[in-house]
Amino acid sequence: MSISVVLLGEQESMVRQIESYQGELIVTRVCSEIAEAVAACLTAGAEVLLIADAQQVPLMEQVDELLSQGTAVVYLLDGSAAISPMPEVLQLPADIAMSDLEQRITATVRSLKLPEGSPERDDRETADLEPRDKGRIVSFWSAPGSPGRSTVALNFAVEAAAAGRSVVLLDADTYAASISIQLGLMDESASVAQICRIMDSGSADISRLNAACSLVQVGDTTIRVGTGIPRSSRWPEVRPSALRRATLAFKDHYDLVVLDVAPHIALDEQLSFDTQAPQRNAVTVEMLGCSDDIFMVVQSDSVGIPRALRAIDELEESHADLQPKIIFNRVSVSRSGRSPKRRLIEAWDRFGPMHDVVGFLPNDSAVCSASVLAGSPLLEIAPRSSLRMEIRSLAGIKSSNLPKKRVSRRFSKSA
Repeated sequence: MSISVVLLGEQESMVRQIESYQGELIVTRVCSEIAEAVAACLTAGAEVLLIADAQQVPLMEQVDELLSQGTAVVYLLDGSAAISPMPEVLQLPADIAMSDLEQRITATVRSLKLPEGSPERDDRETADLEPRDKGRIVSFWSAPGSPGRSTVALNFAVEAAAAGRSVVLLDADTYAASISIQLGLMDESASVAQICRIMDSGSADISRLNAACSLVQVGDTTIRVGTGIPRSSRWPEVRPSALRRATLAFKDHYDLVVLDVAPHIALDEQLSFDTQAPQRNAVTVEMLGCSDDIFMVVQSDSVGIPRALRAIDELEESHADLQPKIIFNRVSVSRSGRSPKRRLIEAWDRFGPMHDVVGFLPNDSAVCSASVLAGSPLLEIAPRSSLRMEIRSLAGIKSSNLPKKRVSRRFSKSA
């Protein structure tokens, strides 16, 4: 087995070392410019881009493009080089022995050829990481329409934070971001766009990611909120792979990362372009793919349920490994008839796919309207409402120690 290598950087000594070692690595081209090296890898299908010059650092967008086609990216760094650690990129000391270099590169190339999500690939990707407790990523998804997904996601995050967990809430809805409005944050800076720019710069510094978010006080606790894109024309600023890396970085430092994602998952935007183009729906697909739990919010009426069934069919056709958990929202006698929970379960068992139903949220339009009007979550505007109790239960929190009075909030941009 031979591994084709494109070398970036005029390092004749490295070429001589690889050739004299006579192992599996074969240098097919030496490039002095980043654009030349990336183009050589993409057109010739090279298996490895070996970067021997610390001054030649490709953009993360270029790195993602190489990784997507199965080209491993390897940095050889000397002791003085200062490059932020980047996930999915192999970084090795410049004085590494050729036997170790070939072994590490071979293992990386083989791991890229394994199917996404396979246990072997996951083991290789985490082999060099120090053992540590990580948080969980929870996504809230729905069929097209307005089933109340953002309201549920927001209050789920608030209840988890009130229970003592450290929480980050990211509005990844590229069609109709609304978390900032529901919290009274009239800020058009779009935190998720700033977060993606930080990741694209090659940095995964959690302090910079925190600074891009708004720190929101809710009751006696706080949550970090990454506000979404307020204008649809700006959605190409959110690169799916960059947001995925940022989400995983938050997961390393927080107990819970809550995502509010758009309903659409069809990746058909590239049909309108002759070259690679940003894909709006790819954000949803990436976020669902990296989630530990996926909650699908379903509006419990004759319109919402058929929409949900069609959305799940579409999800299973393209991403059969994703298993959303069902939450019926706006449950009421007027929408579902007498004994609404029983009727919904019967209808889902008869027509729905084999996905667990984990929650029934009551229809409380008056409370929800008051919450939006005040720019406050249910914990503050209606702490004893039945809707809040159900969301607390959904988050695994017992309905005890409820606040006796409303506590005011203040918003601040984190330092």
